[in-house]
Amino acid sequence: MGLTFLRNFYLGGSLEFGPTVLMILLTIVGVFMSFTGVLLHSIAGLLMHLK
Repeated sequence: MGLTFLRNFYLGGSLEFGPTVLMILLTIVGVFMSFTGVLLHSIAGLLMHLK
C-alpha cells in the first residue's frame, strides 16, 4: 500500500493526507513491534539459560 502511494508521488502525483499518515503510523508500529519481539525473545532465552 505504501509503495503504491510513493510510486504515484514519484511519477508526479500528490500524496493524500490520510493514506500517508496511515503508512507512517503502520511503519512506526511495525518497527516498535519488531524491537519488542526481539527484546522479549532475548529475555525469554536469558531466563531459560538461568534455570
